[in-house]
Amino acid sequence: MATKKNIRANKALAITINLLPGEHRKKQKDLTWLTDRRVVWPTILLIVAIFAALFIYAFTIESIATKDVELKTVRAEVERERPLLKKISELERHQSIINTKINALKSIQVSKKRWVVLFENISSVLPPNMWLISLSQVGEFNLEMRGTTFDFSEVAEYMVKLEKQVSVAKVSLVTISTTKVDGDEAYSFTLKVELKRDFGEEG
Repeated sequence: MATKKNIRANKALAITINLLPGEHRKKQKDLTWLTDRRVVWPTILLIVAIFAALFIYAFTIESIATKDVELKTVRAEVERERPLLKKISELERHQSIINTKINALKSIQVSKKRWVVLFENISSVLPPNMWLISLSQVGEFNLEMRGTTFDFSEVAEYMVKLEKQVSVAKVSLVTISTTKVDGDEAYSFTLKVELKRDFGEEG
């Protein structure tokens, strides 16, 4: 009598032959391709790539949302400080106007000093028989002086003394002619006076 062990051994050695016609045979599904490494590794890489893309997308969306919040906060702060910015701009404009006025005042003070000293120089050396009729500024550093004298030599004397003054650079005679003053003979003259360019800039 055969034992259970022998029966199992016989079944293991048994060969099964399917004698049914081909059209009646039950086809078995071949799933061995699922374990093929040529399919497994590309599939794993594709899954990893999909997860990585999803992670990057989520991170990008979150970063954009964070930046949008920060941008809105900055805009809100700018709008909150806008009145102050306008005030600062207005103060800067007023400061510019004030600086312009200060510079103008300084220029007036310098010009005033120049003219005061110039008039002192002109009058301090004026000869006793001479008087000035007009004094005109014909250029930034040039004056035209018209005068009359009873003594012809006083014209040359006045020119020499005038050139020695701190405000004068050069004096030249333009015209001289005889005239009558209360019936007496006199001389009418015109002088060109060139001023020193650096005069009055020392403060």
